[in-house]
Amino acid sequence: MPYWMILPFVSLFLTALSLHAEPLHKIFSNWQITCNNLNSCVARSFPGDKGLVMTVSRHAGINDRPLISIDYGNPYSGELNGAPLKDNLLLDGQRLRLDLKHWEVEPHHLTTSHAISIDEFLQQVMDAGAIQLLYRPDAGISLHGLKAALLLMDDIQGRVNGMSAWVKRGSRAAEDVTPVPDVPVIMPLSHPPLALTRDETTGLIDFGTWRINTDECSLDPQRREVSVAPLSDQKALLLISCEMGAYNVIDLAFEVTRSLPYVAKGVTLTLPFIPPSHTEKQLELVNAEYDASSGALLTYNKGRGLGDCGLATRWQYDGREFELADYAEESTCDAWHGSDDWPSLWTTQQPPIASVEMTPQ
Repeated sequence: MPYWMILPFVSLFLTALSLHAEPLHKIFSNWQITCNNLNSCVARSFPGDKGLVMTVSRHAGINDRPLISIDYGNPYSGELNGAPLKDNLLLDGQRLRLDLKHWEVEPHHLTTSHAISIDEFLQQVMDAGAIQLLYRPDAGISLHGLKAALLLMDDIQGRVNGMSAWVKRGSRAAEDVTPVPDVPVIMPLSHPPLALTRDETTGLIDFGTWRINTDECSLDPQRREVSVAPLSDQKALLLISCEMGAYNVIDLAFEVTRSLPYVAKGVTLTLPFIPPSHTEKQLELVNAEYDASSGALLTYNKGRGLGDCGLATRWQYDGREFELADYAEESTCDAWHGSDDWPSLWTTQQPPIASVEMTPQ
């Protein structure tokens, strides 16, 4: 095939690749980077239990919305005393000189989304060893791994050898980057299901307690907790606790008809990707909660009792099955942040309300 005929096929192939992004999570020395299914990435220094952390984030595409912040203190450390960061940061033992004209400056928080300021700061620190607090040297940010994390971010977003790259900058136009992948669209429930009657609730709980075949459950039937909620006007969701640890409860879920004779079908949560910390797409229901009014099923797996690491997911029931809406995971247990701020590996959107109302169920 002539070269001029191959080019269109290559272009189409590359375009198709850009529509699908595989989430990733990697560690480089003292930095971790997480990118979600939209190629939106966040990199942060660790460990954070000394109180000082730097975070760098950037979205894919032309509208990249870069952000960089340096923070001292977090919800776990409480309020920390000390002089303002802006006058008390050292870079490899020397005063860190910052042009803070385009920075938001608070005593223990410095942040900017100004592209030129971010470029200048990264060029200043990227090849250095560490940032430390003058009055607390053990509260430091190791810069080892930062450059590798930013290079991977550039590569994932198609910026390498382009003018928008942070590490390997080249002459390619800043607009010449990989397009943002399509955002998956999930359908919400068209209307909340009818509430369960008292008789339905009693019958389903009794069925779940004594008659569901739960051979995989290690808990004695007398100790199992059973909850029930309406899935639709004809079906209900049974959650049965089967294994219990110090701070996690693993449930089995069943879709059950709301009237006799009860017909039950196991509910399996299947991820659209294999998380970096797992070997399969099936996800256990850990500390599960279901909101019947919205059809949202939440799971929250604590990595340890403090709740500073683990994974959290949200699934949307569309009248037929549960589809992943959000997935966030923090693998580093360093007392830095709670589940609301864990890095995102998967995100979706719902269609406009008018589209939902017009969609037949």
